[in-house]
Amino acid sequence: MSPIEYHTAMGIEQSKIDSGILDESSYALISKYTKLKRDDILAWQERFIQQCPGDTRTMNKEQFCKFYKELRPQENVNHLSESVFRVFDLDGDHGISFTEFLRAYVATTEASLEQKLRYAFDVYDIDKNSLIDRTEILLVLRSMFELLGMSNEPDKYSYEQCADNIMKNLDSNSDNRISKEEFIQGLKDDSFLQSLMNPFQHV
Repeated sequence: MSPIEYHTAMGIEQSKIDSGILDESSYALISKYTKLKRDDILAWQERFIQQCPGDTRTMNKEQFCKFYKELRPQENVNHLSESVFRVFDLDGDHGISFTEFLRAYVATTEASLEQKLRYAFDVYDIDKNSLIDRTEILLVLRSMFELLGMSNEPDKYSYEQCADNIMKNLDSNSDNRISKEEFIQGLKDDSFLQSLMNPFQHV
């Protein structure tokens, strides 16, 4: 579902989304889809707006990365936050609105394992073609090693070795690409790969 379809399904007018002004029915619908109480939505909205410059009601990449680091203070998400920004920016306009943020943040913190893995897949799917290749895995592994406090040690377990093992274990049809279905099922079946590749494992 696209962001506009999502907002339409929730019955929220685009003008309200852009202005950051939501009426009672809008809060009720957001609550229905996120399972958050109205007071929690208001608290998140206030915290979100404080991060936005002027009256824009949206965050750019720099502002979001700073905010995301505050949300995960015990973890090193310096590089990961840039990938998360790309995934949370549902309409690809290089800015994140409050509803985009809340939908994605709840899905990556409160949702089921499968939903978290769907977002995790999107972190790796840099070119958004619904497939992951070895190059994309390598680009994200640096962030994951950083998050997990691991170092790139060629003599022990390097990015290259890790990427090779991931392709071997998840590419079930040997086409040198990993589909979303292969990714989700593979990580469900392999707890080590899940801990290594799921950036939302512990949030």
